[in-house]
Amino acid sequence: MRKSVSIIIPAFNDEATLEGSVKSVLVIAKKLFSDYELLIFDDGSTDRTADVVDMLAKNPRIRAFHNPKNMNVGYSYRKGINAASKDYVMLLPGPDSLTVDSLEFYMGKIGQADIVTSHSSNREVRLRHRLVISAIASAALNFLFALRLKYYFGMQMYKTSLVRKVRITTNSFGVYPEILIQLVKAGHSVREVPIQALPETNSTTALRWNNIRGIVSVVVRLFFRVHFRLPF
Repeated sequence: MRKSVSIIIPAFNDEATLEGSVKSVLVIAKKLFSDYELLIFDDGSTDRTADVVDMLAKNPRIRAFHNPKNMNVGYSYRKGINAASKDYVMLLPGPDSLTVDSLEFYMGKIGQADIVTSHSSNREVRLRHRLVISAIASAALNFLFALRLKYYFGMQMYKTSLVRKVRITTNSFGVYPEILIQLVKAGHSVREVPIQALPETNSTTALRWNNIRGIVSVVVRLFFRVHFRLPF
């Protein structure tokens, strides 16, 4: 596939899984793309994640970034989008949370629409409370913005030149709907790709209070920006 991609991977206290996940991504990227790079952000980890990131960055395909403290995923994505040097950019949260085959299937869809997102096709492996919260969040966002998307917080791929035009105002997990909604409402095409998630064993940092507050703030700002053209 004659496409180049910058893959942004945020990492926080992932010393046990990061190396294996990155190696899987590298194998897939080498198979699918003519050119690629991995931008890995250590987000103020308190374990050895920073050392693992530096070790991985010995590979010329990998660039290491170290946030000054735990800044959250939106900060890393914003910095990564600005630093990306390839034609497409991919936001890759938790590469160890889905099967390798699903990751390859998803990455192979790059360029088939202006926006390529993912959603889990085996929702039964998700923790029940996360499944309920995700369903409520998706239904609320679809209602507020007159959309019919299956999921707002999965993997996302865009042309780099396109996503750089988007106004990103949050460091929280709200970055996912903030980017996605702005581009879909602007008329850009979207393809939703089903993936097979691995069974969840614990909760997620997405449910921390600062992320919930950030998501709500983003939704309020977007609502007024989209519906009333106010400069929030």
